[in-house]
Amino acid sequence: MKAKRTTLATVLSSFAVAFAPTQAADHLPLPKFEDHAAVAYTGPLHIPSYYTRDSEGIWRDDMGKAVAPVAINFAGKYYIGLHSCGTECRYFTLSDLSNGRDSKALDMFSSGDGEPAKTRDGRRYLTDVIAHRDSVMIVARYYIDRSAGRPPECRQRVFVLSGDGDKVIPITGTTEGCP
Repeated sequence: MKAKRTTLATVLSSFAVAFAPTQAADHLPLPKFEDHAAVAYTGPLHIPSYYTRDSEGIWRDDMGKAVAPVAINFAGKYYIGLHSCGTECRYFTLSDLSNGRDSKALDMFSSGDGEPAKTRDGRRYLTDVIAHRDSVMIVARYYIDRSAGRPPECRQRVFVLSGDGDKVIPITGTTEGCP
């Protein structure tokens, strides 16, 4: 009799686990920037030579296009530059302002060669990156155009910068429905 109760309890608990409500991955809370803190660099800034400030105080890249003021805006020592290269063409640079070197870690978020980025099903999209000065976490938001009867969408994915600054590593899956 005791063996039957134990077996029945085991079977029932298996069903309870199998049918317990679960949270879908896209409903889990997003990681927080403060949970991925960066060490702040406090030495002199080494700004790459392709950034210049014009007589009006506007920062420009090597193509003469205006960029946000060059200052640490990511991971304690990096500057993320957003550059325009034409209609629906943009690219990101990641400059280590502690030594003036660039990393290709954000190249995956860029659309270049004058061609807009496209999803697997052919819809165009634009990527924004959201970063904090004191965190190694970065949120990539993908704004997908309306096309072929489908409404526009926003998807996002969260990454962290590797210790060597050479790549970004995903820490979430792609999530639809940006906040």
